[in-house]
Amino acid sequence: MVFIIEILKKIPLFDGLEETDLKKISEVVKERALPTGTVLFKEGEKGDCFYLLKNGTVDVFKKDGDSDKKVTSISHNDESSFFGEMALIEGAPRNATIKTATECDVLEIDKVNFDMLLRLNSFIALRIMTALTKRFRSESEGAKEEAKVGKIITVFSPKGGSGKTVFAANLAAGIAKHTENKVLLVDLDLQFGDMAFMLGLKAKRTIAEMVDDNVEDAESFKKYLVSHSMGFEVLASPFKPEQSEMVNSNHLRRLIKIAQSIFDYIVIDTHSLFQDLTINALDISDLICLLMSPDMNHIKSMHMCLKVMETLKYPSEKIRLILNREESMYAKPKADIETALKRKFDFSLHDDWKHASDLVNDQKTVFDSNTPSQYRTDFIQCISGLTGEKIEGSDPSLLKTIKGWFGN
Repeated sequence: MVFIIEILKKIPLFDGLEETDLKKISEVVKERALPTGTVLFKEGEKGDCFYLLKNGTVDVFKKDGDSDKKVTSISHNDESSFFGEMALIEGAPRNATIKTATECDVLEIDKVNFDMLLRLNSFIALRIMTALTKRFRSESEGAKEEAKVGKIITVFSPKGGSGKTVFAANLAAGIAKHTENKVLLVDLDLQFGDMAFMLGLKAKRTIAEMVDDNVEDAESFKKYLVSHSMGFEVLASPFKPEQSEMVNSNHLRRLIKIAQSIFDYIVIDTHSLFQDLTINALDISDLICLLMSPDMNHIKSMHMCLKVMETLKYPSEKIRLILNREESMYAKPKADIETALKRKFDFSLHDDWKHASDLVNDQKTVFDSNTPSQYRTDFIQCISGLTGEKIEGSDPSLLKTIKGWFGN
């Protein structure tokens, strides 16, 4: 066991894990020596094992008509020196054929033990997700350079009650109303998302039906959306919680890629958990809006969230920290929160609970009318900052003028 632990320490995927975590992994690992030319698995087969490359090199093949075409190689020296993980995580068939290019030593973990590791140890799961996102980034860089694609803004909060969904809805409405861009709002809270209901929309089909129907083109994609009067489209969450299991990260990436060919901005509202789909949404995003309320519980959660963002190696310019309900009753001062988090807020929305609550109850956004308010002005400033577009009313000095009109 000690020998296996020492091997695991040298594998980049497990870099930083505690000795106790490595011991847990070593207990479920099987070591295999494979001669050159060994096929570990074939494209289309059901995945039942996850492999870590200890020594040697393997080739990755994809079907090209009636033959297999080599697309890349994986060496034990690579940072992502593992393979077979997606079939286990997604429950999908193998998406490639793996064949040893040299004599190889591999460490093998079967599906049952792999699932147990991810459920029992969130840090191991996070390490694997981090390595996966690096691989996805590398694979998608070329595609991003080939074509102009819509910008993705994902809204996330590590704790419920921050106003995340209301923020996402108003963000989509504001971009659609105050710019000439096409906007899609995606409800990725797949079990209990209520974005469509909150906006007073009656969706006939959801992301679950879109996945089930295997939508692969822009025209078909549009048929699953519901339009809002502010000029943006909504992709609703499943009607039933159990349908959430139909959507995996491969589906998400494929559907968002289609959406990027149609829309200028895709706003994604997420669940408040670091799960596979959420991490994938964060990874493919151009901007991540981290939303929090000015109280101790949210400060603690956001502090931990920012640490996770560091672990995932997201660049600081990708993250926008947003304070909601600034100066609300019993709120911690903005300056004190920034000191605690060791980070400045990029934007803040002043408290306007009565107005915001009325809008939610009336199934409207703050942009459904032109009624001036501090809340609306804050939103316009935020949207201008996120999109880089000059919007009338984004100048903070305008609020003083508005207050003067109403004698305040």
